[in-house]
Amino acid sequence: MNNSLGYLAKERLEELVIKIDQRLEKYWNEEIEKEFGFEESQKKLVKKVLEHAKEHNLRAAKRLRASFVYFGYLLSGKKPGEEIWKVMEGIELVQTALLMHDDFMDEDELRRGRPTTHEYFGEGDKHYGESMAVNVGDVVLCLGYERVLSCGLDKEKVLEATKILMRGITNTAFGQIYDVTLPKLGELTEEKVLAIHRAKTSIYTFQNPLIIGGILAGLDEKVLETLKEYSFKGGVAFQLQDDVLGMFGEQEKTGKSVDSDLLQGKSTLLVAKTLELGNEAQKKALLEAWGNKEATEGEIKKAKMAIKESGSFAYSVDKAKQLAREAVEIAESLNKNNLNREAKEAIDYLKGIADYIVTREI
Repeated sequence: MNNSLGYLAKERLEELVIKIDQRLEKYWNEEIEKEFGFEESQKKLVKKVLEHAKEHNLRAAKRLRASFVYFGYLLSGKKPGEEIWKVMEGIELVQTALLMHDDFMDEDELRRGRPTTHEYFGEGDKHYGESMAVNVGDVVLCLGYERVLSCGLDKEKVLEATKILMRGITNTAFGQIYDVTLPKLGELTEEKVLAIHRAKTSIYTFQNPLIIGGILAGLDEKVLETLKEYSFKGGVAFQLQDDVLGMFGEQEKTGKSVDSDLLQGKSTLLVAKTLELGNEAQKKALLEAWGNKEATEGEIKKAKMAIKESGSFAYSVDKAKQLAREAVEIAESLNKNNLNREAKEAIDYLKGIADYIVTREI
């Protein structure tokens, strides 16, 4: 893989993050000023909800999905205008909404170093906090859809893109349903884990935003199909690296506990391959901590050691790198002689970001 392209893609992403964050802050300020309610306490609560949603949405984030909308559009050779930036904002609002719901289901206390929504509202009343996480997430989800629909581009294309967005969220929900049900379905296997990652991360993080940007730019079906192929490879690579960081990263960088995935019993390739490759002692060490919220520090340490010593850690890292290489090759196949500078920039980004996602530390 081309490390220089990875570095350039990271730099380009960081530039986009600055601009999208500025735009999102402006969006939230305007939304908060609109005011809603028929009684003073209701108005105050709505404002509190929106201010929390703003704070949550503006926490330090990769904005990878917004970048894929941008470069999916740029691949057409046309420079994205104001309308596409509104779509990018909408995609990031949807992301915040799903994180609010996801954190509640995972019982996570932190998101990007700050309290999750159910923790923020649930101080002293757990059920109230959980109820608020569902409802506040729904509010932000609808605001995201509204932002996309009101972007100002061709109505037919916007409607088609919104349908893609909503179907993508539906498929992601199916993936989440499978994820939370998997512990009840018996043995955890690599095939089952990858089915989750394809339904959730590949479609939601990669395919959805890339195809939305492409549709709004008028890309032909063949190019859109290539972007889908790229997404399935890149999305799984991204999630495998996410799972590695979720267990072996640094909390100061990831913004969440590096023990929570293990203690909550998350279905990851790290776990599946340890159960497949490990000896009896290693399997026992893993199972004593996996899904056990009362596991001791010593048990957690032994479980992580088992993951590394069984060969599962190396397998997951290598699998992510292999898929990233395949994603780079697919992106390169889009490179044609008659492309202009903008389209070539988009291809370089797709290649570079595939490299970056498996070397990142956040």
